[in-house]
Amino acid sequence: MLSASDSERMLRFVAEAESLGGDHAFTPDLLVELGKLIDADWVTYSEQDRVRKRGLFYAARPGEEEEDDEYGADYWKGVYWKISEDHPNCCARHYGKLGATKLSDFVTLRKLRRSRIYELWFGPLEVERELMVPIPSPLWHTKTLIFDRATGPDFSERDRLVLNRLQPHLARMWEAARTRRVLRATLAEIDRADEHEGRGFVLLSPGGTLEFASPPAQRLLREFFPPAPPGRLPGDLAEWLETGVEASFIRRNDDRRLVVRRMGDSLLLEERVDEVALTVREREVLSWVARGKTNAEIAQMLWLAPSTVRKHLENVYTKLGVSTRTAAVARFFGLNEAS
Repeated sequence: MLSASDSERMLRFVAEAESLGGDHAFTPDLLVELGKLIDADWVTYSEQDRVRKRGLFYAARPGEEEEDDEYGADYWKGVYWKISEDHPNCCARHYGKLGATKLSDFVTLRKLRRSRIYELWFGPLEVERELMVPIPSPLWHTKTLIFDRATGPDFSERDRLVLNRLQPHLARMWEAARTRRVLRATLAEIDRADEHEGRGFVLLSPGGTLEFASPPAQRLLREFFPPAPPGRLPGDLAEWLETGVEASFIRRNDDRRLVVRRMGDSLLLEERVDEVALTVREREVLSWVARGKTNAEIAQMLWLAPSTVRKHLENVYTKLGVSTRTAAVARFFGLNEAS
């Protein structure tokens, strides 16, 4: 059984761990806090692909990072994969043991010191006691917290119990960090989206108000609906949401259509256009604009005067209802593909 003070310290760690995590859950600062729960000379975290035999991620407490000693980091990585099949704790992972394990669960200290793995790995690293706890995962992406001691007493059953009790929380922390990475990457892509793109995204709050709108979605809402108060959806769109109908909401603006679909707590906005009556020459000019060519370059390739190219583009802008080259390309090519 854990003491009341141990339970209190574990609860405090779990409560504070979220603020210590970043794109990766097990940061050096978080490993420092884990070291306060379980005394060790080294506390590290490792993610590995044991099928392809390569490291995926590594973290250590400040000052305990891998050093470029006389052998070099590549040497140690090579040695590790040579002896990993003999590593007692690694074998336990391989055969599906999910709880925290100690070296002494499998081999006495005397026998360990006479082993090949001690000669190649533990001895040079001055490690004689080790406690490991995995985050349940497949062999092609193992995740393991490692506590090492050079000398002195072995890790106790209290230490093992602490890690076993923390294991579900550690798994949740890893998933939360992964979610943060995915969301950050997704939001970065949304923020980089050109507002002239024909597809937009709106995130709704639990009350149905506008929580977030991507740049294309902001433009589409402006162009298809009367202005709405900040943070509110346009009236017609809000009424459609309240009906709860599954059919898409469709709004027209001359030859343009806005199709709105609800996906859980978000709205997907897609602009479509009816057939745009561009002439063959206007389409030809616009295709070269899409390839990044200037008016002068297009004129030379099509045997036209630059002023003629400019006139064709002005006609295209009028027909598509845009004012820039980028908007014309996005409006015509992107939206016709979606129609």
